[in-house]
This record gives sequence, C-alpha cells and structure tokens, in this order.
Amino acid sequence: MEDTWGIPGPTFLAIYAVLLVFPLALGLLWTISVKLDRKTSRGTVNGPQPTVYELAYLAGGPDRVVDTAIAALVDRGTLRVSSSKQLQLTGAEPADPIERAVAKGARPGYNATTRGIRDRLRMSGPMQALGKDLEARGLVVIDQAPQIRRVVANLYLGVMILGLVRVFAGILGDHPVGFLIPLVIVASLATLFSRIAKNKRTGPRPTSEGNRILGSANSALARERKRGIPNAPAMGGMAGGAMLGGAAAAVALGGLAFYPDEELSAALIPPPMPGAFGGGGSSGGSTCSTGSSCSGGSSCGGGGSSCGGGGGGCGG
Repeated sequence: MEDTWGIPGPTFLAIYAVLLVFPLALGLLWTISVKLDRKTSRGTVNGPQPTVYELAYLAGGPDRVVDTAIAALVDRGTLRVSSSKQLQLTGAEPADPIERAVAKGARPGYNATTRGIRDRLRMSGPMQALGKDLEARGLVVIDQAPQIRRVVANLYLGVMILGLVRVFAGILGDHPVGFLIPLVIVASLATLFSRIAKNKRTGPRPTSEGNRILGSANSALARERKRGIPNAPAMGGMAGGAMLGGAAAAVALGGLAFYPDEELSAALIPPPMPGAFGGGGSSGGSTCSTGSSCSGGSSCGGGGSSCGGGGGGCGG
C-alpha cells in the first residue's frame, strides 16, 4: 500500500509538528525584529508646524483624523448631517486628500455615518501616507502588531486546512490517522485564537516628541479660548501656527464631543458598539494625551490506531 502523497505517516507527523510551531515562531521573531529596528533607526524629529490632521493622528489615530475632517467640512458647509445621521455632500469635493476621501464617503449609496466613513478610511492611501510621514519625522510609532497577527492567522489557517486534507486522504486510502487528528485539533484552536487576535485593532502611539507637541497644542488652544478667540472655520486643514481656534482643532484634540455645536456633536458621535474594539481613538469623546486638558479647564471626558498498512504510519 502506497503512502498518502508519497510521504510516510511518521514523516508527515514530524513535518506537521514543525508547521504548527512555525507561525508562532515567525510572529515572535518578526515582533522582536520590529522592536530592534525601532531602537536602531529612530526617525528624525523635524518638519513644519503640524497640521490639524497631524495633531488629530497624534491624539487619536486614523479615526480621530476622520472625525476632524468631518468637523471641518460640516463647519464649512461642505457636508451636512441628515436626520438619520447620514453625512451628505453639499458642495464641491475639497482639495485636501483626507477631506476629499471623507467627502467621497458621503455620497449616496454608502454608509455615510461617522462610523461607516471611519471604517472605510482607516487603511486608505491618504491615511497611510499621513501615518508614514509622522513616523518618518519621529512623532509617532506605527504598531505593526495587526499586520503580524494577520499573517500568523493566515498561516495557521493554511496549516489547519493541510491537516484536514491529509486526514481525509488518509481515511480514503485506508491509512491510520489517529496521531494526526490531535495535531489538527491543535491547529484548529490556534487558527481560532489567532483570528480572534487578528480582529483586535490598536492605534499608533505618539513618541515623546509627539506627546510634547500635543501638550503644546492643547495649551495653546486653551489660551486662545480664554482670550475669547471665536471658533472660526479651519481652512485647508492647517493648524495655523498661532491660530488653533475652530471646530476642526477642537475635535482634533478633544474628539467629537468637543464640537462647538452640541446638537451637531450629538448627531456626529456614533452610538457605542458593545464588545467592539477601539481603533485608535475611535470614540467620540476626548482622549487627550500628556495629561493636558483639551480645552481651557475642561477634563478629557466626552466620550489510537496502529502504524501498519504498508508503512502508512499514524499520520495517514
């Protein structure tokens, strides 16, 4: 009797045991490599005054950037909020790439709620470009754990499928598979747990310099509010050096709960999703950094077979 796939059962069991360990080992080595690379090649802190979207990314990641763009476009009248909390484009598409991506997401036929636009833009080209620029300037650390977890989960899925196919092939070929089945069960559990871990989202983390810039921006915004600077619309997405007033800046540093119009704020903040994982500042409330308040005096609230059979072995 020929071996299944021409591979003796004991040999396949040894190969399969190695395959079970390989995804985990790869994930650990990858994680260590990323950490070592960060220590040896830190970005140089330089560049111009951060834009309001860069501040938003530092304060709350991609979701906060989307919230800030929505606030800026609503404030300028480019977007409006319907009674069903759907965002609707009422003007021409803006030139800023982040704002343009948000405006495109507010077209009919899309889930144009705040949460729907967040979901579509987290991994968009403009968002990744923004994150990479901040990382290159030494202001943020992009967490590669989601990518590592995704690769590990896909590898375990492949190992599980290979084991299942081998089991069925062994049964059809009348080869014993008693020792392979427990390994396939282990592969199935590893696949399940790795896919659960894959769905966890973690946002970017500001570096010490990024936190310093956030603290300075929070302090500047608080000072300007104390001086009574009005909430003028933020044009072009710029933080404007000395002028940090405006709905976009308030949302960038404090979240949608800090949008100056309470009715619009309530309409824009998505309802909580029980059991959902955060996406780097996805909540509508404030997630201030460096312990600074997001506004003058306000706190950061918001939001056993035998091995016979012609040498077939117990691995089929």
